[in-house]
Amino acid sequence: MNRYSIPSVAFGLLTGCVTVPPPPLTADHPASPSAPQAAVYPLRNALDADDLTKKTREILAQAGEEQPSPTPIPEQHQIDQIPGMKMH
Repeated sequence: MNRYSIPSVAFGLLTGCVTVPPPPLTADHPASPSAPQAAVYPLRNALDADDLTKKTREILAQAGEEQPSPTPIPEQHQIDQIPGMKMH
């Protein structure tokens, strides 16, 4: 009994799928040849800075103008005191 039941169930399922006609495509279905084309939107430049990036750059520029240079240039006697930095 088990030997015949599995193939008959599989055959029944496959026959049920084959006999059902596909649904008709209406004009508003995207696969319909009479469907209207999608609206075309202009692409935005992905590499362009957005508002948040512009604001961040402004804040960093203002902070850089207010502070002195973070790395002072060492004088010659300070360079001589650093081990391994003497030029022969």
